[in-house]
Amino acid sequence: MRVLITNLFVSYNSGTEAVVELLADGLRRGGHQTMLLAPTLGEMADRMRLRGHHVVDRIAEIVEKPDIIHAQHLTPCLTALARFPDVPAVFSCHSAFFEVEAPMLHPQIRRWIAVDEACKAKCLSRGVPANRLDLIYNAIDLERFKQRPPLPSKPLKGLLLTKNFEHQQAVREACARSNMQLDELGPATGRFSHQLEKDLLQYDIVFATARMAIEAAAVGCSVVVCDARGFAGLLDTANMEAWRRMNLGVGLLTRPTTVENLMEALSKFDADDAAEVCAYFRKVAGAEHFINEHLRTYSQAIETNVQTTDDERSLATASWIEEIGVSRERRRWFSVANEIGGAWRDSSEQATLLDLLRSNTKTLESGAAALTDLGERVKSFGSDALLNVAHDSQARLYRLEGQLSSLSSSVVDSAASLHNVAHDSQARLHRLEGQLSSLSSSVADGSASLNSATQDSRAALHRIDGELSRLSNFVNESKRLYSGMIPLFIRKMFRRARGRG
Repeated sequence: MRVLITNLFVSYNSGTEAVVELLADGLRRGGHQTMLLAPTLGEMADRMRLRGHHVVDRIAEIVEKPDIIHAQHLTPCLTALARFPDVPAVFSCHSAFFEVEAPMLHPQIRRWIAVDEACKAKCLSRGVPANRLDLIYNAIDLERFKQRPPLPSKPLKGLLLTKNFEHQQAVREACARSNMQLDELGPATGRFSHQLEKDLLQYDIVFATARMAIEAAAVGCSVVVCDARGFAGLLDTANMEAWRRMNLGVGLLTRPTTVENLMEALSKFDADDAAEVCAYFRKVAGAEHFINEHLRTYSQAIETNVQTTDDERSLATASWIEEIGVSRERRRWFSVANEIGGAWRDSSEQATLLDLLRSNTKTLESGAAALTDLGERVKSFGSDALLNVAHDSQARLYRLEGQLSSLSSSVVDSAASLHNVAHDSQARLHRLEGQLSSLSSSVADGSASLNSATQDSRAALHRIDGELSRLSNFVNESKRLYSGMIPLFIRKMFRRARGRG
């Protein structure tokens, strides 16, 4: 069977990318031909090509007609449906949270797959027929994710795996209070790993959701299920079966991720219980059943006798384009663009960023004014060297001020420029934190330069004061000597006058 799999990315080892890799490897081991279409490719695509998979970012590079389309994510799914209008498709929903994952009806899509109960409910709410919806839980490659040695009695090292960054500080503080070292990986951190199976072996407790949490549990780490969307708690033997049905995902995140909730979860750490959780997931989350269930769904989709005309299929495709194609109207494309990391930000977010930029600009203006005043004071002493130091520092601050002003103007001029300023999260929101941190460092550098110039100025002023003091003493002493010499000179003149007389 030739299977065309679509996904937004084959690049960073995210959740759906890991599913794509596991599925494609399993299908290929079973003798099936795999083709992968993703708009964004990276090192992961190169590694998969080395294992014999056909991975492309342009539909024209798919030469052979597939027998089935396994579609993930709406936009590449649409591309595949339009290119092969007579090929049946299966659509897989991996998130009840993101619109790019939510199903849309199309006559080519004959069956749907949900990875947990929340995704199942999402599919049903969008009109997917219940009798054509399969529930296939996520799985992992147990040969790749080996079991770690027994956990210590107290966790010493933690790992945060995350796509979002709003909860990072809470996790950091909870780990600091617990005297636990914390490392971070994932799109929100800017750090990625191509060998997570090896990395996990080093950690006692992992903060994650969904597939990443399942992988950590199967390795034998204790797992706290949480992210920026919310908090579930510590995965244990009492909740593991129920939470498995929810994919350890967003449907469980009913409380906020706070330091207090995290501390409560960490206080429940139990190495023996985590070992039982590990045994459970290694029993139920193996890849073999996962692959067989997908093959069964593919066969059902191919065998389903759905009588549709060319006109019905082309109309459905055109309707998808109306929803997903960028237009002035905020249709479904707007949500998808923001989820992927687009530049269309809400006005409230723009206002917040502008306020921050203006605040930093005022700080720099204040620093520049203070430095200008210092320069005027120095000028009155006629010290050229000191003036040069002050002017250099002032120029640095003006350059920083100009950078901020430029950024602020860019934000006002276009939402796309705002995205560049805010940079890097969901998948790109987190980059805002890094950029503002860099900006803060620049301001700090400017302040340091100002402080240094001020200190140099004070030292020079002290030196000048000393010279003036010594000069004043010299003048006073000269006056004293002069005053003492005048009477003596007059007396000598009187003696000479008397001598002549």
